[in-house]
Amino acid sequence: MLGTYKMRLATAYVPMQRYGRTWPPAEGLSRGTIFPELYSPYVATEKAR
Repeated sequence: MLGTYKMRLATAYVPMQRYGRTWPPAEGLSRGTIFPELYSPYVATEKAR
């Protein structure tokens, strides 16, 4: 889509991925993805001083 100044604002780059192992739907729902390769849980840490 072109903006007011006829400039392209962004271009998405999505590399091809192989379809591999998946988790069952219930587990994928609780983890936020059915693909183990994409699962990266947030771990809070204390701020270093």
